[in-house]
Amino acid sequence: MAKITGPLFSVTAEGTFAGALTFSQRTSGQQVRYQRGQVDYENAARKIVRDAFKLALILWRALPAAEKAYWVQIESEGYADV
Repeated sequence: MAKITGPLFSVTAEGTFAGALTFSQRTSGQQVRYQRGQVDYENAARKIVRDAFKLALILWRALPAAEKAYWVQIESEGYADV
C-alpha cells in the first residue's frame, strides 16, 4: 500500500470523499481506503419483514387525519401500551 502524505492537499483528512474514498487516522498513520457499497441480500425472512412494513405504511396512509393525529399525540406523550 502506498504511503499517503498530504491527502487532498492537507496534512490530515477524516471522513468520506465523494462516497467512495474514506480517510482516517490510524495508529500506523493516515489511511485511505475504498468504501464499497453494502449489498442488499434478499432472503425469505427479510422479505416477510419488509412486506409487513409496506403493509403498515399502506394502512397508515389510509387512516383519516383525525385518527393519525390521535396516534401521533399518543406517541408524543410516551404511552407504550395502548
